[in-house]
Amino acid sequence: MQNGIFPPLTRLAALVLMAVGLSAHAAEPAGENTGAVTTPAAETAEKTPASQPPASPRDEGLRLYGQRKYEEALPYLMTPEAQTDPLVQTALGNMYNLGLGVEADPEKAHDWYTKAARQGNTVAQLYAAYALEKGRGTNKNLREAIRWYTKAANGGLPAAQFRLGYLYEKGIGVRASLKQANTWYLKAAEAGHPGAQTRLGRAYNEGIGVKRDHLEAARWFYRAAEQGNALSQTALAWLYETGLGVGKDEQRAARWYTKAAEQGYAPAQNNLGYLYDTGTGVPQDFGQAMKWYEAAARQGNVSAMYNLGQLYYLGRGTPQDYARAAQWFSRAADKGHARAINNMGMAYLDGMGVEMDPVRAGEYFLKAANMGNAPAQYNLATLYVQRPDVLTTANRAKTDALALKWFRKSAANGHPAAMEYLADVYRYGKLGQRPNAKLAASWQEKADAAQEKELATQTPVALPQSAPDDTDTPAAKPATATSDTSQSNPYEAEYLR
Repeated sequence: MQNGIFPPLTRLAALVLMAVGLSAHAAEPAGENTGAVTTPAAETAEKTPASQPPASPRDEGLRLYGQRKYEEALPYLMTPEAQTDPLVQTALGNMYNLGLGVEADPEKAHDWYTKAARQGNTVAQLYAAYALEKGRGTNKNLREAIRWYTKAANGGLPAAQFRLGYLYEKGIGVRASLKQANTWYLKAAEAGHPGAQTRLGRAYNEGIGVKRDHLEAARWFYRAAEQGNALSQTALAWLYETGLGVGKDEQRAARWYTKAAEQGYAPAQNNLGYLYDTGTGVPQDFGQAMKWYEAAARQGNVSAMYNLGQLYYLGRGTPQDYARAAQWFSRAADKGHARAINNMGMAYLDGMGVEMDPVRAGEYFLKAANMGNAPAQYNLATLYVQRPDVLTTANRAKTDALALKWFRKSAANGHPAAMEYLADVYRYGKLGQRPNAKLAASWQEKADAAQEKELATQTPVALPQSAPDDTDTPAAKPATATSDTSQSNPYEAEYLR
């Protein structure tokens, strides 16, 4: 997916080339419905009987432009008579912007857009504003950009309304105002702009500047999803999967994820892989899960990298391959995925797919533990108990204190094994603590409740690991590599369509 919310001007060529005559749509960003009225100049010229007078240079130039005959159109468009027309000026702006029949020249493109903008052409106003915002072919001037965006938005151009909403949301060139942002998003959304519909859906889904309303969010997501917007298709699928605002319908969720995934949207591909992985809304099919995880992972989706590593680690849909699992966990870990970082710690601790290296294992555990990952906090605490030498040269009293600290952090984050170990700490008087039956009973009760809750919500899959070398009684065992499958946030990419 592209970054940012406004497609680069170089992406406009497809629509410009497909235009029939010059229209507001000819210069509009790909995928954005402006609601502007198409100028029938070229159509009229083509239907003119041969007995009628020849078309004016303006009409002939626009007709040839609409047929993508840019070099032939240029002499007609450049005649003094034609140059004064705002549609011709906009066409020339497009040609110099994209290098259609002429050498690309951002400065000339901006000059032509500005001439048309001054005559009230809303599309030219949009692109004059964009050039001023980005400093493309002219000096960057946010104040002037806002002025032109506002003129185009007030002129009813949905793309300008959408862009203005974004600028108000982010406080770019104006004082940030969610109220103003949502006002402009609403105008554009009601005119059918899928990007604005998606943005408005998100506002209602997350309570951004409006009261949270999942049903209203679903309504806007649906309108954009029907237009093929992959972000809204994914967000709508998420609502159907979770039942937020709509009736829970996992099969419908799978259908919407599929639509977005087939467009190449990585978060949808990952989430569709998850449905196949778990048999949610579709028959369980590890082969399909791997297909979609891999498609998303190769686009850089971190959750998919982690999930793909899980399939190789567990041998689901593929022969068990610890080396390939470690490769995918490593990629996700490099991008800051806490569970993947913990899994790399386990891989180095046990030599699963990588050379055994307890020092590196400890480094991974510490990194993930500092990110708040409960299994990693437990594993780090366990390493302080079993192999403190790989972490520090401090004496046993110091390492016992550190182990206790991380067991407590892990327990506070809901890890049942950490609670269980704390119960043993106070039951047997370990880690420098005195026996305390009351605290032992309290932690055991919490551990039992957490374990019961965990079993009720998921079916854990045990991963292979080597037996711990520990003489303490009872033994503190390293947690298995995190085995839960992760889904992508539907809003993982910036809103841009």
